[in-house]
Amino acid sequence: MVVDVRRNRVGEVMASAGGREWEAFPCDVRPATASDELRVKVTEVNDRGRRERGMA
Repeated sequence: MVVDVRRNRVGEVMASAGGREWEAFPCDVRPATASDELRVKVTEVNDRGRRERGMA
């Protein structure tokens, strides 16, 4: 997992050439910390909860 510091996004490196979700220059990424990964998980849980409440 890495953080794209230019976009403040956390993601998994898929390939060094071309990207699926978004592309970032190597100079714009750093290894993700445990805090970064937790932030992503909390956001995913919150988003899922909002979608479920919207369907009820």
